[in-house]
Amino acid sequence: MNSVKTFLVLLLAISSSLYTREAALASSTDGGVMPVAAAEIPEGFELVTLETGSSPGKLCEADAVCETLFKKINRVDDRRIAAGKSVLLPVDTAKASEYVPIPGNLADTRGEREVRVYLDSQYFGAYENGALLFWGPISSGTKSHPTWPGEFVVNYKQRHKRSIKYNNAPMPYSINYDGPYFIHQQALPGHPASHGCVRLLEDDAKRLFGWVRNGDPVTVL
Repeated sequence: MNSVKTFLVLLLAISSSLYTREAALASSTDGGVMPVAAAEIPEGFELVTLETGSSPGKLCEADAVCETLFKKINRVDDRRIAAGKSVLLPVDTAKASEYVPIPGNLADTRGEREVRVYLDSQYFGAYENGALLFWGPISSGTKSHPTWPGEFVVNYKQRHKRSIKYNNAPMPYSINYDGPYFIHQQALPGHPASHGCVRLLEDDAKRLFGWVRNGDPVTVL
């Protein structure tokens, strides 16, 4: 009887593990997640098609608030703006600033401070006592190098880090949360593109690095 119970427990554990990995692979397509622009257009934004030479600065006419919102909602940095791509352009920064693509409050928060990574939508949130403090875009792992979902904690932080495995690539503002996986600043092309880490924009990485503490929970969904 005990051997049967043991077998059932092992079977459930294996099934749960497989489900978790399948979920990660589904959220880590090499071609990228569904663009925000394909969904209902949030208030304060307009759908536009990029022309050759487009950049956040040109599209926003050097409006810093517009540029920040543009990069956040489209999950791109200054270097990753491809011609022909449909994107959301902030046309009313006051209204656009009110748009938040992730939960504003957590009923199941894991601590005073918590970092949540949303693989499907490619955003992260920093929560204090369950309330969203700030958020931003991410680029998670590709299908061949997925970012695994799960519940983790911050192990340590390293301001100036370089990858040991991938050509000494810079990983500024690194936050280790699971073995070789970090949250850090790197290029954001608008879709999953990392080797399993969670990439952030520089300003977001800097802010998160200064805010989070060792031992704080990190939840990847």
